Amino acid sequence: MGKNFSTKFSPWLSSGYISPRQIFYLLKDYEKTKIKNESTYWIFFELMWRDYFRFIFEKFGNQIFHKQGLKFFNVNVEHSTNNFNLWMAGETKNKFINAGMVELKETGFLSNRMRQIVASYLVNELACDWRAGASWFESQLIDYDVYSNQCNWAYITGCGTDPMGGRHFNIEKQKKIYDPNSIYQEYWN
Repeated sequence: MGKNFSTKFSPWLSSGYISPRQIFYLLKDYEKTKIKNESTYWIFFELMWRDYFRFIFEKFGNQIFHKQGLKFFNVNVEHSTNNFNLWMAGETKNKFINAGMVELKETGFLSNRMRQIVASYLVNELACDWRAGASWFESQLIDYDVYSNQCNWAYITGCGTDPMGGRHFNIEKQKKIYDPNSIYQEYWN
């Protein structure tokens, strides 16, 4: 939480005010003149994911929007309208998930990690169609990017290129790692 927990590049990238190339060269200069560290590594890493998702669209086109996504795995896609509505409103049985959904609703932003956590919860715990979650993010995120959004949702669900066939996050473990003292959870609930 807080203003220093991420670069805040994503809204500027998604709207075209700054390019990945500009960030790349700024990072290279920063590493050369100041310090090369774990943070700069992860910014480069996320920029590569961003490009990778664009290449997925180039290769597969609109197939990423289909119920079964890229069809590399046999995924059972269900949908519970009631569960989906509870998730959107931040009124599930899980306070950590609710905190993320309230933050999204109130700010238009979620950290990449929290996006993955709430996505996993929606598809794996609440049995909802991943495309509904992707659509909700599209309507809420101030840094919405069609490539990153769709491909991340497909990745979590197992409809993308992930060789593991999806990601089912242990929500309690994630909370213990990223919010052990419930500061985030209490702030947004």
